[in-house]
Amino acid sequence: MNIKEEGKKIWQIRKKINRKHIIILSFFMPLIVMIGCCIAFGVQPFGDNSLLIIDGLHQYMPFYSILYDKLKSGGSLFYSFRAGLGINFLSLYAYYLSSPLNLLILFFKKSQLNMAVSLIIVLKVAISGLTAGIYFSSKSKKPGLPVLMISMAYALSSYMVGYCWNVMWLDAIMIFPIVMMGLEDLIDRKDGRLYCFALFYALYCNYYIAFMICIFVVIWYILYSFKSVKQFFFRGIAFTFYSFLAAGMAAIMLIPAYLGIKQTASGESMSLPEHSFLTNAADLLNRQFAMWTPITHDNFDGNVNLYIGIFTVLAVVLYLLNSKIKISEKIKKVLLIGFFYLSFSEMILNFIWHGFHDQYGIPNRFSFLFGFVLLYMLWEVFENLEGTKGWHIALACMAGVGLLVYARAKGTNPLDDEVYGVAGMLFILYGMLLFLYTLSRKRKGWYKNAFCIVALIEIVATAFMGFNENGQIAVPKFFYGVNDMEKAVASLGDKTFYRSELASSLIVDENALYPINGVGLFGSTASDSMVNLMDNLGFYTGCNEYLYKGATPVTNLLLNVKYLYYHQEDTLNTDFEYVKREGAFNIYKNPAREMSMGYLMNLSVEDWDSESAYPFRVQNSLGKQAFGVSELFHNVEIADPATNGCTASKTNDGEYYFEYKSTQADNMVFTIPVTKTIDDLYLFYDGTQVENAQITIDGTNVKSGDLDGYMLPIGKVSAGSEVKVTFQLKGETETGYVRLSAADFDQKEYNNLKEETADRAFIVRDYSSNYIEGNVNAKTDQTLFFSIPYDEGWYVEVDGKPADMWAVGNAFLGIDVSAGEHTVSLSYTSPGASAGWKISSLAIVIFLGSCFVKSRYKSDIKKKE
Repeated sequence: MNIKEEGKKIWQIRKKINRKHIIILSFFMPLIVMIGCCIAFGVQPFGDNSLLIIDGLHQYMPFYSILYDKLKSGGSLFYSFRAGLGINFLSLYAYYLSSPLNLLILFFKKSQLNMAVSLIIVLKVAISGLTAGIYFSSKSKKPGLPVLMISMAYALSSYMVGYCWNVMWLDAIMIFPIVMMGLEDLIDRKDGRLYCFALFYALYCNYYIAFMICIFVVIWYILYSFKSVKQFFFRGIAFTFYSFLAAGMAAIMLIPAYLGIKQTASGESMSLPEHSFLTNAADLLNRQFAMWTPITHDNFDGNVNLYIGIFTVLAVVLYLLNSKIKISEKIKKVLLIGFFYLSFSEMILNFIWHGFHDQYGIPNRFSFLFGFVLLYMLWEVFENLEGTKGWHIALACMAGVGLLVYARAKGTNPLDDEVYGVAGMLFILYGMLLFLYTLSRKRKGWYKNAFCIVALIEIVATAFMGFNENGQIAVPKFFYGVNDMEKAVASLGDKTFYRSELASSLIVDENALYPINGVGLFGSTASDSMVNLMDNLGFYTGCNEYLYKGATPVTNLLLNVKYLYYHQEDTLNTDFEYVKREGAFNIYKNPAREMSMGYLMNLSVEDWDSESAYPFRVQNSLGKQAFGVSELFHNVEIADPATNGCTASKTNDGEYYFEYKSTQADNMVFTIPVTKTIDDLYLFYDGTQVENAQITIDGTNVKSGDLDGYMLPIGKVSAGSEVKVTFQLKGETETGYVRLSAADFDQKEYNNLKEETADRAFIVRDYSSNYIEGNVNAKTDQTLFFSIPYDEGWYVEVDGKPADMWAVGNAFLGIDVSAGEHTVSLSYTSPGASAGWKISSLAIVIFLGSCFVKSRYKSDIKKKE
C-alpha cells in the first residue's frame, strides 16, 4: 500500500469517527436541553408539572390511560366503553397511540403516566436530532459542528417546541430525515429498503403527518437532480413500488383508521374550500423571526410556526449567491420555498396539505417540512462555504435587515421591537463571523465553528424561552383523583354493566381517564352521526365532541348512567341520590330501577323526530314513539325579548333573527313570567353570536357564563316569580340568530317512562370490552335499542342466528326482534382490521423477500470485486 492510499484510508477512518461523534451529540445535545427545560419548569420527575398542555391534557392523557389499562389487563384493542358510549378503539389508537415508544408507559405506575408521556416527548425530540444528524452527516464530506447545528435546529425548532404536546405526531417527524435518506438511497444506489421501512414507520405511527410527508417526497422526487430521463423513469417505478409497499405494510393501521375517520364530520365533508388568502408574506416572515413565541394553539388558520434559527434566513441568500451550487438547484429550491409560502396562505392548498381536513386551532401542521428545506439549503451553504464571498455576506446581511424592516412595516401583527432588534444584531454577528472566515487563511475552521456555536446558543436559548411561553400544566390540579376513582369504583362492588359520569369535568375527557364507562367523547375519531344526535338531544357538542353536559333524567335512563361522581367543588341539579364519599369524590346513584344498556322499543321508533333543533321536542318524540308515554317536557311560553344595541325578529318558535349594532351586556333580555309553580324548569338556548348569558330568578343570579348549546336544569320556580335570560352578543358578524326555549319536566310521565323501560330492559348476562350477551322478552314485534353508537364493526346474533342492524335516530344500534324470549349477543371487530392484517402480512413478506434478494445481489457483487 503506497503513502497516498494509506493517507486516504486514515482520512476515511477519521471521517467515520467524526461522523459517529456528531451523530451521538445530535442525540444527546437535544436530550440535555430538554432535560434542562424539564428541570427549569418543574416537569416530572423534577416537579409536579407536565408537558401535555391543551389537547394533551384534555384528550391524549385520558386515551393513554385507556391504553395503559388495556395493555396491563390484556383487553381488546378493537373497542372501549370508556368514552363516547362506546368507541372504535383501534381507529382512535391509529391516530393517537400507535407509536411503539408508547410501550414505555408499562415501566411506570398508573399514577406516573403524565411523567411517562412527558419523558416520551423528551425522547422523541432527542431522536429527531439524532435522525437529522444521521441524514446530514451521511451527506457531508467532513461532518462537524455545522451538522450538529442543523440537527439541533431541526429538533428544537418553534414547530417542535410549540407542537411537541401533540406527542403522536412526533414519530413521523423524527423518522422524516430517514425517509429522505432512504429516498436518496433509492435514487442514487438503487436501494429502496430504507425508504420503504422508514415510510412504513411514519404511516404506522401517524397516518396524518405521514400524509404530508408523502406529498413532500413526491415533490422532492420531481425536483431531484437525475442524471437522465431514463433514471427518472425507472427510479420512479421503484419509488412508486416501495411507497405502495410501505402503505401495504402499514395497512393494519391505515385501513381501520380510514374507515373510522370516514364516520367523522371531517371525513364526510372533504370538499375543497373556496379560493382565498389567509395571510401575507410579511406575516409569514414575522413567524420566521418569532424567536420565543411559538404557536401552541391558534384559531387563526394563517398563523404558522416557521422559526428554525435566524441564521437560516441568511442561508437562503447565501445559497442563491454561492457560485458552487448549480443554478438549476437554486431555481428548484426557490420554487419550493415559494410553494410553501403559497400553501401557508392559500386556502385550497392548505386544505389539501392537511389531508382534506380543517385545521381546528392548530394551524399549518406541515410547516416542519418547510424548516427541513431551509436546513437543507443551510447544509449546502456550509458544504460549499468556499464559494461564499465577502460581498455575498454583506448582501445577505442587508437583505436580512431589509426583510426585518418589511415584516415590521407590512405585517398585520408585528412582533415586539425587541425581537427585531435581537434578530438584527444576530444578522450582524453571523455576518461578521462569516466575513472573517472569507478573509482568514489559517483560522477558517475557527470562525466557522464560532458561527455554529453562536447558532447553537441561539437555538438553545430560544427553546428555553419557547417552553416558558408555552407554560405547563400542574399534574396535582387535574389528576389528583386517579387513585381515588379506582378505589371509589371498587368500593361500589357493582359488577353489572352500567355507565358513570362526572358531574363536572376538570378535563374534557376526564371520564376516559378513569376505569368507568362514560358518555362523553372529545376526539378526532368522534362519529359525526353521534355528534349530531347528541346535539339534538340537548348535550353539549362540538365538531368532534359530545359531552355529558346537558343530561336530563330521560337521557340518564336511556343511556344507562347509573352513578355520578362529584368533585368536592361540584354542584349539579339532578335527581341522583347521595351514596357515600370515597377520597376526592362524592358518589351519587340514579334512583331509577332496572336500568340497562338496551331497551325494547315500539317499532314506531322509526318515526322518531330526532333531527329537530329543539331538544325538548326530540326527547318528547322519543318517549312517545318508543314507549308510548305522553309529553315529558311541557313547553313554557317566553315573551319576545327586549333589545339593546340590536334588533330581533321572530322566525320560528323561540327563534329570533337579529341584526347587530353594538355589543351590550343586555343585547337581548328574555322574560318568563311564572304564573303557576314549575316543579322542574329546564332552559335551552343556542345561537351564532351569544358570548355571555345570565339567568336570574327574581333578580338573583342562578347561572351565568357560556351556557350555549346544552340543556340547563334550573329547578323549582315558585308561582309569581320572574325568570330572566340576558344575552350579550359577540358582534363578530352583523346578523345571526338566537334560539331559546323553556320547559317544565313532568315527573309523573317520567315515572311512567321508568315503569315502561323496567319491563323492557335488556338483561346483560356477560360482557367484555368488545362483547355483550343477554336476554330480552318481547311482548310483540319490537326494536331492541342499544345505547351504543351504530357501527358496522358490530356482529349481532339473535338466538344464535345472524341479525340485521339499523341506526336508531341515525346514530344508535338497533335490532328488530319478533315477539318472545331471545338471547342476543354482540361482538365487535374494528372494520378493516381483518383486511388490514392480511394486506400487511403479504406486504411484509414481499418486503423481506426484496431485502433478501437485494442482500444476495450485493453479496454477489462483492464476491466478483
